[in-house]
Amino acid sequence: MMSNHNFHFWKQIWDKKGNSDSDDLLFLDGYEHLQIEFNSKDICDKIINICNVENSDRILEVGCGAGFLSREFVNYDYTGVDYSESIIKKHSSMFPNHKIQVANAKKLPFENEEFDLVFCFGLFQYLPNYEYAGEVISEMQRVSKKTVFLGDLKSTKTRKEHFVYPKEELKSMGFE
Repeated sequence: MMSNHNFHFWKQIWDKKGNSDSDDLLFLDGYEHLQIEFNSKDICDKIINICNVENSDRILEVGCGAGFLSREFVNYDYTGVDYSESIIKKHSSMFPNHKIQVANAKKLPFENEEFDLVFCFGLFQYLPNYEYAGEVISEMQRVSKKTVFLGDLKSTKTRKEHFVYPKEELKSMGFE
């Protein structure tokens, strides 16, 4: 089980990125280290297809960061949240038309079933522990009326501070 130390460890990293002068979305959203082609349009197209998203659907991204994925949802009723105020400010300065706000993933400021699709991508590895992750899943389910999508889940830690949620547990909860 991870301590609050890891929660603060990651929060400091995201706040520092948000306060940087960079406008590189791969850096700002934590993908700068990847040695593979990483394309936001391909990722979002897959999410849209897997989740059967309709043009009229309301979409919530939990952990939207500086906007790496959200820039692909301009033709949708998209809302994004992130717990880093500086990342949200950076996101807002780069994409002033996006609906985004500071919010904690385990206490989303929305009504029950307010969104058709609620998704996160690359978020779970930064959660502090199993209980916290469970609360995040419950909140995502609460505000979704149709689909919850958890993307880019790690199978093993690539840093000691990472968290890995057991995929078998997700399957037992009905996730595919």
